[in-house]
Amino acid sequence: MGYSVTVALRHSARKDGTCQVRLVVTIDRRVLQLSLGIAWPLALFDEAEGVCLASRPPRARPAGYAEQLAAAQVRAGGAEALAQLADDYSLLIGKARAKANTIFVEYRLSGQVLTREKFLLDYQSEGSKKDFVSYFYHKVLERHRKKKIGDITKKNHLSTWRALKAFREEIPFHTLGPDFADDFKLYLDKTVRGLNTRWTRHKDVKTYLAIARREKIKFENPYEDFKVATEPGKWKPVPPDELRRLEAYYERCAPGTAPRRILCKFLFSCKCGLRLSDLKNIGNSKLEGNRLTYEMQKGWSKRLRASLLPLTRQALAYLQDAHAEEGTGKFADYTDQYENRVLKTIGQQLDIETHLHHHVGRETFATEFIRHGGTVQVLQKLLGHSKITTTMKYVHVDEQMMTEAIAALDAKEAA
Repeated sequence: MGYSVTVALRHSARKDGTCQVRLVVTIDRRVLQLSLGIAWPLALFDEAEGVCLASRPPRARPAGYAEQLAAAQVRAGGAEALAQLADDYSLLIGKARAKANTIFVEYRLSGQVLTREKFLLDYQSEGSKKDFVSYFYHKVLERHRKKKIGDITKKNHLSTWRALKAFREEIPFHTLGPDFADDFKLYLDKTVRGLNTRWTRHKDVKTYLAIARREKIKFENPYEDFKVATEPGKWKPVPPDELRRLEAYYERCAPGTAPRRILCKFLFSCKCGLRLSDLKNIGNSKLEGNRLTYEMQKGWSKRLRASLLPLTRQALAYLQDAHAEEGTGKFADYTDQYENRVLKTIGQQLDIETHLHHHVGRETFATEFIRHGGTVQVLQKLLGHSKITTTMKYVHVDEQMMTEAIAALDAKEAA
């Protein structure tokens, strides 16, 4: 594969007689033209050298030279000002060429294949291979553009990026080490109240460090001997009696009304455990019998991207209701804030003590699965977790579950 970079003018002049200066990059015979934000008279540009000129020797003056020179001096504010501007522009052009050549060298030395898309990303995100803060930001945008993460995950990851940027404006990769994780923890301890939110910030940072490592950026792993504390999930599941009240209320709601449409999605989550981001993307899933194949919106691992989820009869019924009533193959699309307000209003009407919002659907499914004899190992696969410790945060053992477990043990011993 061959790379090359040159500088050229766009020969169609603008109204003032100047032409745009462009960086012409060729990658494996594919040409990419990038505007440098510079315009210069054609008669005063040396394309062979790629520099702007303030004058030419008499023998090298093309047609129209005198008119273009006079106009350029007027625009610049005199001959001396034009000479200074020519030097400044030539310096910018030289830096652009050097940046392109640096990208070529980095890919040759690393043995990676340079594509047009990769060149654009590296060129437009100058310094991202040296500074982790810049790398984090541009990689979030890239992954969202390539649909590797959904809108909600992008929003959450950018929240972590803002925390990282507030912690330190720049973090060169070569400075990463054990002190970074400790210092970042101390900063989060002072600025972020929730323990699980702080854990999430560390988790996101570790995710993008892992991606950088796969892209052969060299640095010391700051989290190698660092453990991040978590706490049990703060959201409480909907208990069985309240869940039955919600199901009965759903049946009384008229089709097409906002309470029924919102409850349909919420109860479906309670019966299958899908995240809100996956519920929003349900229209892209495939249903065969009771087996739902969907693309997981959270997480970067390709191993977790395509997921198969068997649905219970109740979950399948809610999904079929949504398909029939919406006619779009997906659930109603309201804002998260509005849906949570409606769920809160329904809870107040039914004297439900649980704080109803979409996040507790996943907690409810996990707890009910264990209540009815499911194992944590199977639940881990259903929820799409890579670690069983994450799964345990969703399981809430209540008094009824303990009483039933002891009664079942008594029954077995009596038999």
